[in-house]
Amino acid sequence: MTRMFALICARLSDGSTMRSPRHTDDPLRSKRRVVRNRVSAAALVLVAAALSGCSGVGAPRIPPTELGSKNLGMNAEVGPVEVRNLLLVTHGEAEPARLIGVLLNGSEKEIQVTLSDQDDEISVTLDPSEQYAFQEHPTLFETADAIPGAVADVTIAVGTDTESVQIPIRNGSLKWLEPYLPNSTSN
Repeated sequence: MTRMFALICARLSDGSTMRSPRHTDDPLRSKRRVVRNRVSAAALVLVAAALSGCSGVGAPRIPPTELGSKNLGMNAEVGPVEVRNLLLVTHGEAEPARLIGVLLNGSEKEIQVTLSDQDDEISVTLDPSEQYAFQEHPTLFETADAIPGAVADVTIAVGTDTESVQIPIRNGSLKWLEPYLPNSTSN
């Protein structure tokens, strides 16, 4: 045993290292190790991408007619005007009804937008490229034509372009709509 210890010490003192047969400089083993590491890295990248939830493709644009299911109001395009999330808020049928939603003027000209139902008509003038929010400009129909939960048949006119739409009628049962009820303290 002492002789083997002396031999090992002599080998280490001359700068050489001891290697087991398993750690030889076999070029085939080295290539396998490199391939194995690269495959592991590629697998790790694929797993990370799958777990991140990325689809790798941008979401398609939803047409305006299909956006109605994504919000409470209705959406439409009448000439150069986009109508977004338009709805009526009222206490009940034949009661005053307040419009909320947004009108977007997509043209470079001033435009007049007229909204009318069976017995009411209101007009709004939009400056070029203006975004007009009814929440910031209280606008009322004198009466709601149906009960909350139903829809009101409304015609939207922009110049010679007209569109007949059905605007949802809501009441204050949704907490965020309470401030928009006609005759409330905030409007």
